[in-house]
Amino acid sequence: MEKEELKKIITEFPIFSNLDDPNLTRLAENAVVSDIPKKAIYFSEAKFLKGMHVLLSGKVKLFKLAEDGKEQTIFVFGPGEPFCLCSTFSDGKMPANLSALEDSKVLFISPSKFQTLIQEDPSILLNMMSVMAKRLKDAMVMIDSLSLKQIPSRLAAYFLSQSEEGWLKLGISYRELSKIIGVTPEALSRAMKKMSKEKLIEVDGTSVRLINKERLETCRDGNLLC
Repeated sequence: MEKEELKKIITEFPIFSNLDDPNLTRLAENAVVSDIPKKAIYFSEAKFLKGMHVLLSGKVKLFKLAEDGKEQTIFVFGPGEPFCLCSTFSDGKMPANLSALEDSKVLFISPSKFQTLIQEDPSILLNMMSVMAKRLKDAMVMIDSLSLKQIPSRLAAYFLSQSEEGWLKLGISYRELSKIIGVTPEALSRAMKKMSKEKLIEVDGTSVRLINKERLETCRDGNLLC
C-alpha cells in the first residue's frame, strides 16, 4: 500500500483524529501493513507480541478456546479499531487469539516508533484511553450477561451496547454472534424470532432496529420475560 493512500485512510480513524499532518505523514511512513487472509490466525494466545495494531480493512475477531475446543468470541473489530492494546505497552503473552472473519489488512507500529509518536503528540493516548474505557464497559456487560442472564437478556445487552441511534449493523454471521453471547446458533435464532414477535426488535437482513429501547433495557436487566 502506498504511503499517501495509507495516510488518507488513517486520517479518518478516530484514534488518530487529533494528529496533525506532519505526524500523520510520519505515522504512515513508519507503519507496516500486513494482509490477513480470511480464517487465518494473526496471533495465538501463547504468542509474545509488542507494538500497536490497528485494523485498516476487513473484520477480525478476538476469541478464547476452551479445553474442549469450544470457542468464545470476545470482541469483533472493524476498520479503524485498534486491538490488543495491552501489547502496545507490554511484551507479555497474548491473552487470547485473533483471526480474520474476512480478508483484512492490519497496520502495525513498532514500540519505538509509537513511543516517538506519543512524545510528539500525546493526544493519541487520550484517544486510546477512551477506546479502552469503552472496551472495559463492554466486557463487564458481557461477563454479567454470560454468567447471570438468560439468552434474550444477553441479546438485549449486546444490541444496546452496539447500536447507534436505534440501529445495529451486525456485520457478522449469526454463528459468530452466537459465539459472542455464548449460545448455539439454533437458540439464538429462536430468541431473535421471539424478540421480533414481541416487537422489541426488527430484523432486516444483517441490520437490527431497536423498536422499544425501554423494554430492551428492562429485558437486559433481567426484569422482563422477553
